[in-house]
Amino acid sequence: MKGRDGGGERGPAEGIFIEGLGLYLLVERRGGRIYRTSFSGKRPEASPSPEEAEALMRCWLMPGEGPGELLDLSGAPQFQRAVLKAVASIPPGQTLTYGQVARKIGKPKAARAVGAALAKNPFPLVIPCHRVVGSRDIGGYSCGPDLKRRLLDLDKKICQR
Repeated sequence: MKGRDGGGERGPAEGIFIEGLGLYLLVERRGGRIYRTSFSGKRPEASPSPEEAEALMRCWLMPGEGPGELLDLSGAPQFQRAVLKAVASIPPGQTLTYGQVARKIGKPKAARAVGAALAKNPFPLVIPCHRVVGSRDIGGYSCGPDLKRRLLDLDKKICQR
């Protein structure tokens, strides 16, 4: 089927079960590359290859720049790409504020813009935007603040192992 944005063939949603959350990380493709991830309690139609699942989980568990060869960031503006790249480097168990991310990308007055860019993160968990918090509270999360808290708690448990 064609994507809503006309950007190539879309395959069936694939998923990886995240045991600590009791949810699936859904992976949606367009033209062979991942264009979006999301969470679901429903079992997906298929699973990604074991190698790809491992690469995606490694992004969550080990800081880096994300699996660039797997993800389709072609629709993301340059500012959002810079934000996502910075956020991909935050290790599990650690957080940065929106302001700290803004400073990290050389835009010290852009904390609100960082929040707006993360609200549109097409790759939750893979690019761990849940690790960015407000200076006074947990901040927002496109999948809801409860899931953000659960992800941060799971990050801490993983770090303690």
